[in-house]
Amino acid sequence: MIERRLVTQALQKLLATATGKPCGTGALPQTDGSPAEPPYSVLRSLPLTLDGAPFSDRHEDSTTYYQVDCVARSHAQAEWLADRARTGVLGRDAHGAWLHDLAVPGWACYARGLDLDAGPEDDPGAAIVSYVIRFQFHWTPAG
Repeated sequence: MIERRLVTQALQKLLATATGKPCGTGALPQTDGSPAEPPYSVLRSLPLTLDGAPFSDRHEDSTTYYQVDCVARSHAQAEWLADRARTGVLGRDAHGAWLHDLAVPGWACYARGLDLDAGPEDDPGAAIVSYVIRFQFHWTPAG
């Protein structure tokens, strides 16, 4: 079975690289030991699904779902960060290769998709704006 910890680490690295902004896992990211200032993203693991054989079978495909909360100071900044995250996860080059690798030892990600794009919150007076995106990743054992 795929180790979620490894997927989470790989996706966190992808998001931080693609956006150029800090990404926390389940919590506010830290920068030099202090809470990061917006814009930043928070990555959250969602339920895991498996196809076929029992949960412990290492030869079956799995699908992982993640939510990315893009946190910013303004509506425009939240949309900018969400665009960067979406392109980082789903973007491909002219040859169809992913713009950013999602490397997990022993597993190959054969499909990535957008599960939900909720957009930014609609409170113009808010000091913090969040934009929620959910992605799905389909995995198969490598080799």
